[in-house]
Amino acid sequence: MATARLNTVIERTSGSHYFMYDPDGGRQEFAPDSPEWFTWLAARSSFHFTGKAGYFTARQERKQRGETYWYAYLKAHKVRHKRYLGPTRTLTLTKLEETAEVLHEATLGALGGAEFPTPRQEQPGLHELILGSLTFAWNDGLLAVKTPTEHHYLSRTQAAELLGYLYDQRRALQIKHR
Repeated sequence: MATARLNTVIERTSGSHYFMYDPDGGRQEFAPDSPEWFTWLAARSSFHFTGKAGYFTARQERKQRGETYWYAYLKAHKVRHKRYLGPTRTLTLTKLEETAEVLHEATLGALGGAEFPTPRQEQPGLHELILGSLTFAWNDGLLAVKTPTEHHYLSRTQAAELLGYLYDQRRALQIKHR
C-alpha cells in the first residue's frame, strides 16, 4: 500500500474546529491547548498542520544537551522556509496558526511579480457521489463516507492515502469483462 509521507495531521475544518489524527490512535477527540493536547504532541516526532492562513510540516528536533524543540518547515517554489516553534509546551493553536501565516507570507515574498500563481477557480461538479449504499461528500474539508448504518470522516491526507491505495490496487479491482 502506498502510504502518505506524514500521517499525523492537525487540520482546521471550519470555524474554530480542528481535525486531529495520528496512525497509532486514530482520530483524537480532546480539545486543542488542553493537557491531553500537549501530552499527545510530546509523543509525536512530526505532524502536518493546515490552518486558516496556510500550512507547514512540524518536526521535533533534539539538541546536543538532550532538549527537544519544534521547527516548522514549508517548501515552496524550490525554497525551503524554516521557523522556530519552541518546546512542546508552547505549541498552542494560536502559535501554529501564526506560524502558518508567517510561512505563507514568506513564500509569497520569495516570489517575483510574474510568478504569482493565479487563483484556482472552483469547478462545478458533484456535491456528493453515491455508489450503491455508500455516499461520499466533502464536508468542511473532510471526506464524509456514509453507509446505511455508519458515518466516517477522512482528512485530506487520509483521503489521498485511500486514493493512492486504490490506484495501486487498480488491477485487482478491475472487473473482468467476458
